[in-house]
Amino acid sequence: MEIELKLNKNVNENANIYFEKAKKLKAKLPGIEETIKVTKEKIINFEEEKNSYLKKKSEKNKLQIHKKQEWFEKFRHTKTKSGFLCVLGKDAGTNEILIKKHMEENDIVLHTEAPGSPFCLIKNAKEKISKQELEETAQFLTCFSKQWKAGFGTADAFWVLPEQVSKKAQSGEFIAKGSFMIRGKKNILKNIQLKICLGVCKNIIKTDEEKIEYEELFSGSESACKKYCELRYIKLEPGNLNYKSLTKEIKKRLKTHIEDLPKYIPNNCKILKK
Repeated sequence: MEIELKLNKNVNENANIYFEKAKKLKAKLPGIEETIKVTKEKIINFEEEKNSYLKKKSEKNKLQIHKKQEWFEKFRHTKTKSGFLCVLGKDAGTNEILIKKHMEENDIVLHTEAPGSPFCLIKNAKEKISKQELEETAQFLTCFSKQWKAGFGTADAFWVLPEQVSKKAQSGEFIAKGSFMIRGKKNILKNIQLKICLGVCKNIIKTDEEKIEYEELFSGSESACKKYCELRYIKLEPGNLNYKSLTKEIKKRLKTHIEDLPKYIPNNCKILKK
């Protein structure tokens, strides 16, 4: 250790210089110790976040490899409590594809009475589905209608059979992209409450080497969410929260990663208390 002495000062004056420096360093010591403590905590947190990120990335990569992409995942979709698949268009283009390409004779077709909603197919539900599940599917459908955007509390919907849906217009009429002609009697479902539930369901993919568990968002009726989401769900109705605000609040409530929220719920919601 080298000590620098000033030749123009005597021994006591040189000693005082180092004494003052020592006092200043001692005064800074608690702050230095606190900085070291905070830095160590940040390093630990960083390591935990890094490990969590790497784990999630690994799980995501495994899902991409092993999870089969279903045709209905290109659309909005849900399931009824008893397992009927319900598929909705997202816009005029996907409405057109849904009805033209995926409608089959054993399906049921739903739409709102007022214009401005997607078409919905309940797959393989003809003569099998209950009135309650028809109403619950209509509730899911109407949440993506203009009535929701307008802030209404209820809306009317109807269901028909595939043979009643046609792209052929009457003479002198024009049918726009995503729209269809409905012929014959409509089965009206009146005063459907505009409410939707969003929850987290746990899924498992079995491979030759392991079981891959992952969480996934699920939206639908309350009875379906109770079955598939193990009571970890929230209820929403028309409100003033946009997707950005909703994502933050829903992440906090459901304690899960939120991705592609518009696929599951409409914009401008209010989260209801249970």
